[in-house]
Amino acid sequence: MSPAADSNDSIKILIADDSDADRLILQTIIKGQGHEVITAVDGIDAIEKFTKEKPQIVLMDALMPRMNGFEAVPEIKKIAGNDMVPIIFLTSLTDADSLVQCLNSGGDDFLSKPYNPVILKAKINAFNRMRLNHQHLQKALEDLEQSQSKLVQREKMASLGELVAGIAHEVNTPIGIGVTAISHLQGLLKDLKNSYDQGELEAEDLEKFIQRADESANITQVNLDRSARLIKSFKQVAVDQSSDSLRDIALQDHMHDILMSLKTQIKKFHHHVQINCDQEIHCVCDAGALTQVMTNLIMNSIIHGFAHIDDGTITIDISLKDKTIYITYNDNGAGMAADLLTKIFEPFFTTRRGDGGSGLGTHIIYNQVSQALHGHISVKSSPGKGMTFSIDFPAKFSKT
Repeated sequence: MSPAADSNDSIKILIADDSDADRLILQTIIKGQGHEVITAVDGIDAIEKFTKEKPQIVLMDALMPRMNGFEAVPEIKKIAGNDMVPIIFLTSLTDADSLVQCLNSGGDDFLSKPYNPVILKAKINAFNRMRLNHQHLQKALEDLEQSQSKLVQREKMASLGELVAGIAHEVNTPIGIGVTAISHLQGLLKDLKNSYDQGELEAEDLEKFIQRADESANITQVNLDRSARLIKSFKQVAVDQSSDSLRDIALQDHMHDILMSLKTQIKKFHHHVQINCDQEIHCVCDAGALTQVMTNLIMNSIIHGFAHIDDGTITIDISLKDKTIYITYNDNGAGMAADLLTKIFEPFFTTRRGDGGSGLGTHIIYNQVSQALHGHISVKSSPGKGMTFSIDFPAKFSKT
C-alpha cells in the first residue's frame, strides 16, 4: 500500500455494517470528509471487499449475520500482513467484556452508536497518522536492513580479498624456490651437454650431475607439493566463504585450512594458535559460515586483542556431545571492559573507529552463528584477561 502524503489526504475506508441506515449515515459522514467509501453487509463480504479493494482503514460492526466483526477482524489482519490497517469497531454494546472483546479480536479502537461526526473524523485522522508513521518507519527499517546487508556482504568480500592476497604471498615462496631449482637443473644439463659434445664427459661428471639433478628435482617436488597443498586449502576456504551450502567437514582439517589461509597475517608476529580437536569429529553445516566465524575471531584477536602484544596465544577447543558441536575460543589479549562487552555484537560497534574498523566483525560472527549455523554464542572477558567465546551448534543440520 502506498502511503498518503498527509493524514488529511483522501484515503479508502471500508464500512462493514448489516444496517442499511447505519451504512448510509457513515457513508455520508465519511464522504463529506473527502474520503472514498467501500461498503460491506457482513464479515464475509468485508473480507472479500478488503482483499479486492485494499482500504487503508476499516470500520467494522461487531454484530452481523453470517460472520460477525469479532470473527472477520482476525482474517483481515492476517491478509494485511505487515501493513498497518487500523480497524475501528462500531458497536452499540457498552459492557466492559464486549469492548475488551473488540480489542482482543484485533480491533484498534471502538466507536459507540449513535455516531458523533466530530469524534469519527478525529479517530480517522489520528489512525491515518499512525498508519503513515508506521509505513515511514517500516520503509526506514527496510532501507537500514538493506544497507546493513550490503555492508556485511562488503565485509565478506573484503575477507576474500585478503585471502587472495594471502594466496599470492604464500604460494610465491615455494613456486619461487621451485623455479630456482629448475633453473639450476637447466644449467647442470647445459654443462653436461657441453662436456658430452666436446668429448670431455667422464664418469665422475655424470655421477655429480645425477646427484645434483636429484637434489634439484627433490627441491622442486617438495615445493610444488607445498604449493598444491596451499592452493587446495585456499581454494576450499574461498569456496566456503562465497557459498552457503551445507557439507560434511572434518573439523580438525577445516580449522587447519583456515589457519593456512591466515598464515600471512599470523606469522607477521609471533602469535601462536593451538587447536584441540579430535580427528574423528565431523559435522554437517554451512562451512562458509563457520569459516567466516573463525576467521573473524582470529583476526579480531590479532587486530584488537594483540595490538600491543607480539606473542599472543589463541586456543581453540572443539568437542562433540549429544549431537552438538561445542567450540571454546580463547585468547590472552587485552580483554574488554564490561560496559563495552555488552555492545560487542551490535552492528558498527568498534573500539578502533579511527583506524578503519567497520564494527561489523563480531556482528557478522553473531549472525553467522545464530542464523547460518543455527547455534548460540556468548562471550566473557575483563580488562587484561583476554576474550573467551563459547559457541555451540547442531552437529548435523538439514535445511529440509
